[in-house]
Order: sequence, then structure tokens, then C-alpha cells
Amino acid sequence: MLPPSSDDGFLHCVRRVAEEGIPMRYECLAPEPSCAPGAVPVAVAPLPDARHRAWVIELWPVRDPATGEVVGVGTAAFDSSDQHAARQRLVLLQEAGARIGTTLNVTRTAQELADLAVPRLADFVSVDLLDSVLRGEEPVPGPVDAAVVLRRVAHQSAAEGEAVPEAAIDLGGMDTYPPFSPPARCLAEGKPVLSGADDPDFARWIADHEARTARNEEYRFHSVMATPLRARGITLGVAVFSRIGGSPPFEADDLILVEELAGRAAVGVDNARRYTRERTNALTLQRSLLPRDLPRQAAVEVAYRYLPAGSGAGVGGDWFDVVPLSGTRVALVVGDVVGHGIHASATMGRLRTAVRTLADVDLPPDELLTHLDDLVTHLATDREDIAPDEPYLVSGEIGATCLYAVYDPVSRVCTFASAGHVPPVVLLPDGTARVVELTPGPLLGVGGLPFECTEVELPEGSLLALCTDGLVEARDRDVGRGLERLRAALAGPVTSLEATCDTILRALLPATPADDVALLLARTRALHADQVAAWALPSDPSIVADARAQATRQLTAWGLEEAAFVTELVVSELVTNAIRYGAVPIGLRLIRDRTLICEVSDASNTAPHLRRARTYDEGGRGLHMVAQLTQGWGTRQGPLGKTIWAEQSLPAG
Repeated sequence: MLPPSSDDGFLHCVRRVAEEGIPMRYECLAPEPSCAPGAVPVAVAPLPDARHRAWVIELWPVRDPATGEVVGVGTAAFDSSDQHAARQRLVLLQEAGARIGTTLNVTRTAQELADLAVPRLADFVSVDLLDSVLRGEEPVPGPVDAAVVLRRVAHQSAAEGEAVPEAAIDLGGMDTYPPFSPPARCLAEGKPVLSGADDPDFARWIADHEARTARNEEYRFHSVMATPLRARGITLGVAVFSRIGGSPPFEADDLILVEELAGRAAVGVDNARRYTRERTNALTLQRSLLPRDLPRQAAVEVAYRYLPAGSGAGVGGDWFDVVPLSGTRVALVVGDVVGHGIHASATMGRLRTAVRTLADVDLPPDELLTHLDDLVTHLATDREDIAPDEPYLVSGEIGATCLYAVYDPVSRVCTFASAGHVPPVVLLPDGTARVVELTPGPLLGVGGLPFECTEVELPEGSLLALCTDGLVEARDRDVGRGLERLRAALAGPVTSLEATCDTILRALLPATPADDVALLLARTRALHADQVAAWALPSDPSIVADARAQATRQLTAWGLEEAAFVTELVVSELVTNAIRYGAVPIGLRLIRDRTLICEVSDASNTAPHLRRARTYDEGGRGLHMVAQLTQGWGTRQGPLGKTIWAEQSLPAG
């Protein structure tokens, strides 16, 4: 009865009973006799509990009736294998609740089931899922009929080492299960199927697959349980439990156990599938709202990186943008909506659209943030867009941060305004890197507080780094320490902006960032004196002809004689309007870059607008002609008045 390893323990109990005269109980597990006479044992790791017979041995002292002295020890052995197996099943189920479904990862959850069942229940376990489950899609409800194509996502073996030699299908491989195979039968019936070497369908299934035939000849699969992975009324895949060599066959009680294990694993797999679907949808929404290709402009050279959170927090509301402005200027934007999930992404899309719209109006950075603050306040009152469990800044209110910067390559001045956002870092051409000191503004949505602009003159070739807090803030470091690390990473050798982005991410982020990260790098360029011509004009109608002549001479110096006709018309119309409706001082400026830009400024804040001139009207046609002959036109307000601009393409060649 007793295995050799238990001899010492049993004899110790015998001595104690004999010496102390007290009864004792001894429990042990003895190896199960081979279930198949003549079968060749397979060298596998010893399997505790499931392949052993449990014994309970009662020991008591035998006394001399006359003297009462102990003269011997009596024993009685009881087979408690059934009770022991039942306890072990309960223990296995209890462990399943703690070890299966620890992550929202489909393949990891499947692997946890296989790891739990080997070697305590089976010698080899495989888990195959429908491809739609891995994509997060909704499988067809109910059982799966006929032949089914599944993908191997997990398997485990009791063999020593990391390899799984019994597997006929590699991880990630596809396999088609015919209708008569145990996996297909269990999927069609919707309940576990017990099969083995004495089942003709099992033998046929093995014989129809070359790799399975070879593995069966080597390892002798003789008992198999296939159970469907079903949760919430849908079929996700199948788990197959196998015993090989001299292991005892599965019993009816084992079917009940694997059905319970598969049910718990299926819930974990379905939770992971649903999370995958929601995360995929959210990422798709988020990426559709972010810029794919940044627009062409001459003011800065840009590179960017966007990394969604690698944790279970869900997608966030980080965004960035580059917006070309009039006069070859450019706006650089980064922002972050507080919270995660679909609502944060949707709010981010609204704010990004609003920023682009307000940027097209050419508002100064502080005024733009004021309008954006009003928008966030209005969004917070839209209760239909706020889920009860959505994490917002203040009890149901939407919170967001934003950094808006406008760089002018003519003056080489960058104007910043911040709404509670982390400040940028600048690397100057001389190699010094520093954090730009901004006047901090309130978060968007707080309302009632002003935003202030900060102007910084940047030498040509300066490198700006704008980011969200996911890059510089973490549980183990505050924003100040993170900005210092960003400054140090930016101060390293700069081979290219793309390489610098990767260097910064490696220096500041772990393998799986806990929050979304947006990083925007911009190297400034400058328009030199030979690309800009400016004149101050008096408020005298007779000066219009002189303004046309000066513009023509400048175009001739630039070799742009072909653009002279349109430029003269634009200059004539805009200068005439400034003299007639504007106020001094009046200025004319031509900018030659990728396009030719004509700007006329005056001290009046009244903006012109297109209107349809009637037959006998004496005015109202000038701006209409400007709009028809140029690539675009517009107006922007400044601290000393307004500027009207018109942009036209450069002549070919």
C-alpha cells in the first residue's frame, strides 16, 4: 500500500503509538496502478493527487489484558480516494477563481486555464478560440455546428522544460476540426465530451491529421475531454484536456470539474474580448480625431509621437495639432482631457475641432483659450454626454488642459498661453536646454479666470518640445522632476527630430505607459530680410499708385515678374480700402516663401467682408476680385488694429 517515500513517516507513527500508548492517524498517497496493462510508461513529471490513491491508516496500541502494558500496534487502512479527490477538486476550483482572469488579455486568460490544469488534472491541455474573439468581435450566439476553424492561443504540457512536445498545432496556428472530432462535437452539443482510444471517432480524428498521428504514436493519447468555452450565451472556443501513457483515464466527475473550470475561464475570456472590442473602438475613434499627416508649412520642422496607455485605464483625451496661420506663422497645440474612455476621446475631438476653428479666425493665444474655456463650460452642462461613472475633474464637470503657441518666422517670436498644461522645454542652438517659464492659467472649464500670453524670442534652429503630462508625470515622480528629465534628454545629441522623439520616449517612459502620451517636437525656421519687404504708407489716396510701383519693383528683384499683375491688383484694392475705411498707421508687407503673401495693416478694428455688388453699386467688387484671383485671403486682429492678407501661388519655376 505505502509508497517507499512514506515508510519513515509511517514507522515514526508506529513508534509513537508503541511508546506513548496513544492512538494516531496516518494519511498518505500511493501511486495509482497503471490503467493500461502492458503500456509503456512515459517519462513525465510526477502528477500529485489526481493519479494517486489516498489512504487513511488508523493506528492504536494493543495492550496485555492482564497488565495493561502495550505489547503491539494495530493498524486498519481505509481507501479515501473519493473523498480526497473531491477535496482536491474543490481546491482546484477555488484556485481557479484566483488564478484565471487576472488580466483583460484574451490569450493570457486562456494560458492561465492551461497552466492551472497541468499537471494536476491533465498531462496536456490546449485552448483554441474563434478568430473573431481575438479581434474583440461578437461571435455567433449559441453552439457552433459542422466543421469549425479555430486558432491555438494557449497550451501546456506536464513534460519537463518550457517546450510543449505533445502539441500538433503551434501557438497562433489555425486548425479545422471535423464534425466528428471531440472538439467539434462539444461545440455542436454545447457540453463537455469524454472520448478516448476506444472511440472510433477519436481514432478517425487522430488518423486524419499527420501531426496528430505522429504525436499519438509517441505519447499515446488515450483519454480526452473537450469542453466548450461559453459565456453569456455565446461560444468562444474549446479547451481540450488529455491524458497520455500510463495515466488513469478521465472519469465522469472530471467532466463536471472541467465544465466548471471552462465556465470560469470563458467568463474571463469574454470579459477580455469585450474590453478588447471597447478599447479597439475607442482607439479607432481617438485616432480618427488625431491628425494623420501634419499640414505643410514653412515656419517649423515637426515630428510627433502618440502612445495610448498600456494599462487597463482605457484610452484618454490627449491630442496635438499643427495649424498653419496667415503670414507664414504656425500654431502648435497640445491638450489633455481629464479622464479616460469614449467620453474623453469624444470631448478631445470637440476641443481639437474648436481649436482649429478658432485658430483660423487668427485669435491671439490668450483669447483663443478664453473661448475654449467657455466651450468646455458649455459641454459640462450637456448631461447626456456624461456617464455617471466617468472620472471628471469635479463631480460631473469636464476638465481639460491646453497649451497653445504661435510662432512667427518673420519676427522669430513665439507666443505661448497655457490652460493648466505642463510648460514646454526649449533647446537653443548653443546647446542649452531650459523649461519655458509661462504664466500658468486655470484648467479649461473652471471659468471666470484670465489667461495670459508669454512671448519668447527664439533663435533660428531652436527646438521646442511640447508634451502632455503622461510623459513627465508618474507615481514615482512629480512634474518638476519629469520636466528636468525631459530637459536632460533633449539636451543630448540631435541627429534628427524622429530619432530625438524615440530617445525622449526611451528615457522617460516604461515599456507600458500608464497614461496616454503626446509629444510634439518643432524646430524653428526663420524668414530672412531678403524674403520680406515692408513699407509704411500715409493715409493719402494718391499713394496707391506708389504702393503698386514699390510692390512691382520688389517682385522684379525677386524674379517674380509673372505675379506682378495680380499683386498690383491686390495691393491697389487692399491699400485703397485701408485708406478709405481704416486708420493710420497703414503698412504694406510682401512675404516670399512657399507662396507670395501680401499684407496690408491699419489701426482700425473693423474687418471687411465679401458682399454681392448689385448692378449700379459703385463698390463691393474689389474683395470679390481679390478672392477670385488669389489662393486665399483673410483678416486677423492685432493689438494695434487689423491686418488683411491675400496669398497667391508662386509662378511655376
